[in-house]
Amino acid sequence: MEKKQFAVLGLGRFGQKVAKELCMRGHEVVVMDKDEAKVNQIRDLVTHAYIGDMTDENAIREANVQNCEVVVIGQSSSIEANLLAAQLCKELNVKQVVVKAQSTLHGKILNKLGVDLIVYPEQDTAVKLADKLTLRGVMDYMEISKEFDVIELKSSKEFDKRTLKELNLKKRFNVAVLAIRRGTESIMNPDGETLLLESDILILMGRIEDLKKITG
Repeated sequence: MEKKQFAVLGLGRFGQKVAKELCMRGHEVVVMDKDEAKVNQIRDLVTHAYIGDMTDENAIREANVQNCEVVVIGQSSSIEANLLAAQLCKELNVKQVVVKAQSTLHGKILNKLGVDLIVYPEQDTAVKLADKLTLRGVMDYMEISKEFDVIELKSSKEFDKRTLKELNLKKRFNVAVLAIRRGTESIMNPDGETLLLESDILILMGRIEDLKKITG
């Protein structure tokens, strides 16, 4: 499994759970909260722990949050702080900014800020979010029911110039190929004779545990 660098800003129940889940999966995790007691609760379980204000650019830079591949803003009780932290992370060019939203309206504002993934805790448990963030090669993710999810997955050398019939993804991984994106073209409901290219994007549907197998 490829090790990634994560930062979790805001250590309420949700933020702490996400940080712990990511560490359990072998990733490097930086955490920050201005509440010293919360930081001390998790300090020994993560890679680095900082006491600081997530809306303070100097504090963010001191913790090297800007160098992490993914930043999760797990605090939403203060919408102002939540939005300021999201905006700051986007300005610092963090590759992927994930933010916990308090409501649909809050989510719409975050979307306008260009946030990459918006999390609604009543729908997304910390465990499920950790699953999403650690699926290798996944470009996008959508939950369509309690059982099934849809992901956009980058193709690979293993798939290059091989047909769907040869790869037999349905039997090997129990996932369905709904479509293939190839440049500006979309191939809907591809059949077994469809030849894949390494540059393709696959739209796959399956259970999260099965999708995890195909992403390695």
